[in-house]
Amino acid sequence: MVTKGFWSVLPFTKVKHFAHLKLAPSGVVPQQTRRPRPIMDYTYTGVNQASALLAPIHAMQFGNTFRRVLQRIAYANPSHGPVLLAKIDLSDGYYRVPLSPQAALELAVVLPPLENHPPLVGIPLMLPMGWKLSPPYFCAFTETATDIANAALHAHTPVPPQHALEAASQLHADPIITPNLPVTPAPDAIHQGKAPIAYTDVYMDDFIGISQPATAAHTMRALLWGIHQVFRGTPHPADTPARKQVISASKLAAGDGQWSTQKPILGWLVDTAARTIHLLPHKAQRLHELLSTYLPLKRTSRTKWLRLLGELRHMATAIPGARYLFSLLQNVLVDQPKAARVRLSPLVIASLHDWLHLATTSATNPTPIRTLVPAPPDYLGAVDASGAGIGGFFIDLHKPSHPGLVFRAQFPPSIADQLVTASNPAGKLTNSEFELAAIVAGAAILSQSTCLQHSHLWCGSDNTPAVAWCRKGSTSSKTPAAFLLRWLASLTRASPFVLCPISIPGNTNTLADFCSRSFHLPDQVFLQQLHQRFPTPAGWQLVHPTQQTVFAMTSALSCVMSPWVNPTPELTPPTPLGQSGPPSVHLSTWTPSPSTSLTESHCYRSLPTDTDTASYLPAALKYAAERWATPFVPLGRRSPTWDTLIRA
Repeated sequence: MVTKGFWSVLPFTKVKHFAHLKLAPSGVVPQQTRRPRPIMDYTYTGVNQASALLAPIHAMQFGNTFRRVLQRIAYANPSHGPVLLAKIDLSDGYYRVPLSPQAALELAVVLPPLENHPPLVGIPLMLPMGWKLSPPYFCAFTETATDIANAALHAHTPVPPQHALEAASQLHADPIITPNLPVTPAPDAIHQGKAPIAYTDVYMDDFIGISQPATAAHTMRALLWGIHQVFRGTPHPADTPARKQVISASKLAAGDGQWSTQKPILGWLVDTAARTIHLLPHKAQRLHELLSTYLPLKRTSRTKWLRLLGELRHMATAIPGARYLFSLLQNVLVDQPKAARVRLSPLVIASLHDWLHLATTSATNPTPIRTLVPAPPDYLGAVDASGAGIGGFFIDLHKPSHPGLVFRAQFPPSIADQLVTASNPAGKLTNSEFELAAIVAGAAILSQSTCLQHSHLWCGSDNTPAVAWCRKGSTSSKTPAAFLLRWLASLTRASPFVLCPISIPGNTNTLADFCSRSFHLPDQVFLQQLHQRFPTPAGWQLVHPTQQTVFAMTSALSCVMSPWVNPTPELTPPTPLGQSGPPSVHLSTWTPSPSTSLTESHCYRSLPTDTDTASYLPAALKYAAERWATPFVPLGRRSPTWDTLIRA
């Protein structure tokens, strides 16, 4: 680093008289497939705490990079060919941005002692790792390079001349491994992009190119020129012999810049052909190592447990169902708030065994990209719970001519008698837990008669806590809510789908209310009253829960861990009940929503099809349906004028 001009190393006696000198401890961070990276602790000297926030903080846009990439992959128009990915990495990263002499002294570090040498001090001449303002200053450069590349792609300007590294970036073809897995369906035509993708993004110094065959060459050329317009790519007489090219030649030689449908992107293996993401091999191995380490333990330090939760949270993105398995693990910290060493109960160990089950099948159960991006619901419905049981309905938005599915399930007395009420204050179950049971059981009952794989299921509920638990995926408790979410984990693992709960006012949830309070009616009479009170052109079909579903629901409400759902459940047809006879009231008609203009919207809780205006559909769900009548607009990068001052 001294040879490259990044650091200066001097004896302490030569610099100790400088007024701005501060000395911080130094260390290294292990890196995957590369040498350890030096990092400095500037919190020790108070530099991080005292640094004035003059850096362009808004330049750091990397928090949503992966989301932006996935949304463009998910909504690419398949008629233009497969989506292609490429990566360009900067060599020496932070060390491309110089420091002022005064700042360099403030960021000096103490080097480990060497035998027969005086104490040595390292003075950075470029941005060092560990200073809290290094990321925004560095991102100001990389984000600008990305904005320049995107501007060249979308301004319809003449194509710049061929870049010297274009040919080198395409010399190494990555091997494509095509597993025998189902491919996620393409998006609806209204939401597909009209033109082939030509887009670039960046995470710190990792530039990502996204294109389709027709735009691949132009996208790569724009990205390379954008980088070299910000970071000088041509040699200069003042350069040291050790100065590297701005763009990492070793990464290009390894095939990072080669356009491919499979590429490691920001720690995930992205497969654009199958539209899935996988854990990288070293992360899958790390997951097994973590679980094998903690499963035999009865106690561990609080710090290590927090580190475990952090790593599992990260890996859960690429493991279907895993996001619902954190409640019991998080409860360890809640139950023992002051313990330096936390106890791992048998219940916690059982939860880790659930993770082990997911880890052993992760290679054959990738996460569909469709389940990680906003998407129109394929099924729309609402549920409700009473003290007696649960009920609700669902409609298939892709098959409006099919009858809507309704369900109801009565609680056994052992469960119903535990509801906390004014007359039963000693009960163990709350109304919110019953409402969460209705949401999860509704998804389970719907999966009995239809394949939910890759589907988005929007479910209305008038209970705020139940909706919040379902959205977060965890409760930090060991109440029935934690076990209900575990049941939901097994359902989404068996057939990857997205359950999106929507909060609706209770006075609009009339159909689900009727279903959850009609156990005194025989099935035939129940259906007749449905047709009369909530008429639809296609009618209604009653679905009874299977014994497996009832057992799983009662076990979860009793805080008992039931076995995982069969990963390949067989579909059961709706219960045949015969004809219910013509209704006595006139059926309402299905009318399409008015056409809307193509407007950019940042609200993603919307639907791709027009829905019926019948009175049974809560207004919140109806509004959500109408929002998806316009094409989906992927999450965009902030304006390239993020550094412009706006005076009050």
